[in-house]
Amino acid sequence: MNAIVTILLLTLFVVLHELGHYISARRSKIAVSEFFVGFGPKLFSFKKNNTEYGLKAILLGGYVKIPGMDENEVVSDYTSKELFHTASWTKKLYIASSGILVNFFLAWIILFSIFAFYGIDQPTLEIETIGNSITNPNGDAPSKKAGLLPGDIIYSFNGTEVKTWDELVSIIEENPNKNISIGYIRNSQMYLTTTKLESRNLNNQNFGYLGVSPVLEKQTLGLFQAISATTLVEIDMTKAAVKGILTLFNPSTLEALLGTYTGETIPDEVRPLSPIGLAQAGNQIAEGGYVNLFSLLAFVNIFLAVFNSIPLVPLDGGRIVLALYEGITGKKIEDKKLYPIAAVVIFIFVFLGITAFYLDITQPIRL
Repeated sequence: MNAIVTILLLTLFVVLHELGHYISARRSKIAVSEFFVGFGPKLFSFKKNNTEYGLKAILLGGYVKIPGMDENEVVSDYTSKELFHTASWTKKLYIASSGILVNFFLAWIILFSIFAFYGIDQPTLEIETIGNSITNPNGDAPSKKAGLLPGDIIYSFNGTEVKTWDELVSIIEENPNKNISIGYIRNSQMYLTTTKLESRNLNNQNFGYLGVSPVLEKQTLGLFQAISATTLVEIDMTKAAVKGILTLFNPSTLEALLGTYTGETIPDEVRPLSPIGLAQAGNQIAEGGYVNLFSLLAFVNIFLAVFNSIPLVPLDGGRIVLALYEGITGKKIEDKKLYPIAAVVIFIFVFLGITAFYLDITQPIRL
């Protein structure tokens, strides 16, 4: 069920991306000849205001067709003022970037809804489990030596009040191999205990270790906290999407993808995903809760935005670069000069798409 929902939502995101182009073109008085949901054989359509709307058999996205994207295209049903290539560079920029902005906005809305309305699991100061020693496999962790038990609530560390789990972790890590005091609440009674922290080495740095894990509690954030958290997470996801695309187009990755047709394997973290693979991933991620699933859907929107921002025709990013070039220099680049580049880009995309489907069928992704 989650796989079907994931595919339908992916289609919705692509259609909304195309809707962004449609609305911006209409607002700019540029014609839109077609707006279809899906690809492949046409199931039905109708025409209104010189635009054909319809549904096609394969529900994996959708598209809009704007006459005049190619200045050499022969168009007879529209006036020259309605064609894309005759529009001002600002209108071209607006139309080309609108789909990208829609996906970024959708990702922001999804993430904001998680933080502000659904809530995320946040660590509390209540102890859920007592860990093991990291210096003595047969010994007790400092927490157990201190007499701490699951259900205890830590309220102070070395005489200083602690209010959040992150604050507690920070203080613990700053005190490796030191004797410390811990204030805790058990059965509504306040107690004080002492212990010596262990030390663990991470990246050639020593950090204090107590050996407790927290109880997680679903919490929503206030308006401004949710806005801040959403923006920071979206920035991090955008960085991850850029890194993923750069890795995908790395020559060594493309070579490794070619090798999969001769039986070689490729790490999941660098392989492309088709809608089938995305559905597989969504199904597995949903087992960890809907927050994880909707975080994935937010990332899908960001990936669509970043991917479409690649500055190569026929992607939106290529159209954006051409519009900016026209605005800065006052000159247009002839479309026919871009045909070789577009052909190479399309060839690579087709190769990646076919390989993604091949891998998702023969080597299903495992998260």
